[in-house]
Amino acid sequence: MKAEKATRPDLKYTRKLGLNWTPEERDEYISNIKVVDLPRLEEPYPINDFFTAGTPKAKREWDAYWKEKQLVDPRYNKGQRRAIINLDKSRLQYVIKQDESVMFRDADTKELVLVVLRNFIPDDNIRETMIEICREILKYRRDDRREDPGMLVHFGYTCGSRNQPRIQMAAPNVRLDTHEKQERERRLNVKAQGMAGLLWNMMRSRLPPEIIAEYNDLIEEYDLPRMDMMRDDDTFSFKIDGKMVTFRDLELPPPSGLSAINYARYTHKEINGNNWIVACTCKAPRNPNKGGNFYLASYGIMMEPASNTVSAWHPTDYHGTTLYEMMEGPEKRAGYEVRPDGEINTGMVFEVSKAIKNARYNSDWLNERARPKLSKPLGQAAARIDKQTRYGLRPRTSRRIIYLQ
Repeated sequence: MKAEKATRPDLKYTRKLGLNWTPEERDEYISNIKVVDLPRLEEPYPINDFFTAGTPKAKREWDAYWKEKQLVDPRYNKGQRRAIINLDKSRLQYVIKQDESVMFRDADTKELVLVVLRNFIPDDNIRETMIEICREILKYRRDDRREDPGMLVHFGYTCGSRNQPRIQMAAPNVRLDTHEKQERERRLNVKAQGMAGLLWNMMRSRLPPEIIAEYNDLIEEYDLPRMDMMRDDDTFSFKIDGKMVTFRDLELPPPSGLSAINYARYTHKEINGNNWIVACTCKAPRNPNKGGNFYLASYGIMMEPASNTVSAWHPTDYHGTTLYEMMEGPEKRAGYEVRPDGEINTGMVFEVSKAIKNARYNSDWLNERARPKLSKPLGQAAARIDKQTRYGLRPRTSRRIIYLQ
C-alpha cells in the first residue's frame, strides 16, 4: 500500500489561517458583519488640526511634557506645537465597542468609509510573534514622524528622500558595517516580509474586494514592486510552531509597510498613492478609557482599541488618534513615551505614499531587473562586477542581476 503523500506545510497553514479564501467564502464572512449608515458631518469632530486628549488627565500630562521639549524639526507647524483639546464624547455619532466588528457606509452615497474587523488573526501564537517582529522593526528603523507621540517607522520599500525620490529599501538606523549587522538586517527583512505576507493574504480573503483592488490596481498601473525585499522572487517565509514555513502560492504584500507603537496623531487628512489605508492592531491596551483611540472625524466615529483588530479607512477623510495618559519613558526622548499602566498599542499599516509614482519613474534598477535574463554566460568583465545592494550583501545572480546605485 502506498504511503500518503505529506501535505506541504505552506498549504496546511494556508487552509488553517484562511489565506486564500474563494470569493464565495469572503462574501459569506462579510455578510455576517454589521453595517451602519452614517451621514458625513458638516465639520469634522474631533476638530481638524488639533490633538485630542482621550481624558483630561492625558491633556495635562502631554501639555506639561511638551512644554519642556523642543521640537525635533523646527519646520514642523511653523515651529509651534499643535494645541490639545479634550474629547467631548457627546459630539461623536458612534463609538465602536472592543468586541464589535462593523462596516460603515455614507448615509447618502452608500460608499464604504470604514471597516473594523475584530479577532482577525486566527492563531494567537502567530499574533504574538507579529508583536515581537513589530517591536524589532521599531528598534532598528528611524522614526519618520518624530513630533507625534509614539513611533511610526517604515519597512519594505520607501520612496527615498523628497529631493531624490526613488524606490529603495527602508533604511536602518545604524550603519551596517559588519557582517553581523548585515545578517541581522537580512533576517529582520525576512521576518517583516513574512508578517506582512500573512496579514495581506488574510486581508485579501476577508476585506471587501474594492479595498484590495485599490492596492493591486495601483501596483499594476505603475509597475510597482511588491514587498519582495529585493530577492526578486514571489515567496515569503514565517516561523510557525517552531518551524520556518515558506509560502509559494500566495500574493506578495504591497511595497510599503509601517510599524507603530503607542502612535497618536492630531486630526488630519492626507492624499496617498491610493485611497485606502489598512491597518492591523496586533496588541492594544485592555482599558479603552485611557485614550489612544483611533477616530474617523469626518463621520464622528471613535473606535475602542482591542488586540487583533484590522481596520480600513480613506486617508482623504479626517482621522486621528486620541492622546493617551502617559509618562516619560526610560529613554527620556520623543517617541519613547509610555503608558502608566504598562500597556502598549502596536501593529502595522499598509500605506502607499503619493510620491510612489514619481519614485518609480526614477528607479531605473527596477527596469533593469525586469529585463529577460541572458541566455549566454556572462563575460569576464561582467563576472567581476562588485556592485552591491545598499546593505553590502552579495547581489543575487541566480536569476537576474540587480544594479543599485
